[in-house]
Amino acid sequence: METTLFLAKFLGLFSIIFSVAIILRRKMIVHLLKEFVRDRALAFMVGIAEMAAGLLVVLYHFKWDNTLESAISILGIAMVLEGTFYLFARQKTIKKLVHSMDSVSGYYFFAVLYLILGVYLAYTGFGLGA
Repeated sequence: METTLFLAKFLGLFSIIFSVAIILRRKMIVHLLKEFVRDRALAFMVGIAEMAAGLLVVLYHFKWDNTLESAISILGIAMVLEGTFYLFARQKTIKKLVHSMDSVSGYYFFAVLYLILGVYLAYTGFGLGA
């Protein structure tokens, strides 16, 4: 359970900080995503980093005994899948995916969803829900 709580704290705080930055800096993030789509080498490097981080979570923490453990395991699997996608997807496919999230409502929906996930993980990880 110690590993679960550490990952919940780390991933929770990371998600909160990152999602707040996404919410507050939409114009910059949209610009960065356009650069990301144009630079295949960058997408490949992001894929390597995300897949590696996801594999660390999956290999070290593949537990399903409660909601918190399951959420962390699912997040790790999602990271592996997304990272692998960036490694193998064609630039055109990545561009379509990024453009599918180009609407303002879709952008904020995913940002707030990520914020909610982060708050849940941090809240539970720091034992505030007990």
